[in-house]
Amino acid sequence: MFFAVDVAPWEPSDWPKAYATSPYMSTNSWVFFRFLVLLFFVGHFVAHLVTYWPGEQFTYFIYLSRWTIACEVVQECIYFLLAFWGSVLVENGLKTPTLPVLVKIHMALKCMVLPTCLLSAGLYWTFSEHLPPPYVSAAVHGGDVIAIHLSFFLGRFPYAFNKCGWVLVWGGSYSIWTVLHFLLKIGTDDSTACKEYPLNECPIYGLFDWHYPYRAGLVVCALAVVAPPLFGGLYTGLTMLRDRCDNSAKVMREATLLPQEENVKLQSGPHPSDQLKCGLNCGV
Repeated sequence: MFFAVDVAPWEPSDWPKAYATSPYMSTNSWVFFRFLVLLFFVGHFVAHLVTYWPGEQFTYFIYLSRWTIACEVVQECIYFLLAFWGSVLVENGLKTPTLPVLVKIHMALKCMVLPTCLLSAGLYWTFSEHLPPPYVSAAVHGGDVIAIHLSFFLGRFPYAFNKCGWVLVWGGSYSIWTVLHFLLKIGTDDSTACKEYPLNECPIYGLFDWHYPYRAGLVVCALAVVAPPLFGGLYTGLTMLRDRCDNSAKVMREATLLPQEENVKLQSGPHPSDQLKCGLNCGV
């Protein structure tokens, strides 16, 4: 399954420990840090919108980076709420009986934006004709990458390879949008006008030029095949490296898992090999 929304290796009821704790700061400090990150994303998104909306109007939302920053703002809002809720549960020694739906929603969104912000920033810095960009544009095409990955390494967000399918959902949705954009002849704004076509037929990105459907389709299929395992492997590896430096997380997990393991042993009775050893020692 590549669309998991669990918090493994944490138990479902231990999600507050994964969301509201950090190996490098106290629970209250982590919640405050999450609030600062939220302010960063909301502030820069609003500033970017105010700066570019007057010239672009509704074409503002045709670009992948604008989809990404909007999704980043939503998931950061949810992340802060979960960190705050989780901190209350952790400090009072409480748990929820099941994994909350809000955690599952955030898990899916986070697994989408983690790799997508890298891809979006890469496309911008590779193909943009407006380099170096103004500060507000650089903040949402690179600053977001730094902020999200800083949070990733300072926190305990539980990424695993079985979550890599969510980037396919995000990429597939945007690919469908590029087709609709072409069919509906939405085009681009004057600042990004192309030379090959009328303004209302200009593609969003040259890679997704559906005037050449076979070429564009090949690009989409190639990304669909390559991106999920590539980014899934990358972030699984980064998660393993991060967690190797986080011994306290292992202790926190074992504190809840070990009693359950002992109960399983008691319920299942002694192992046959243990009975044989006992028989030999007793002279049977």
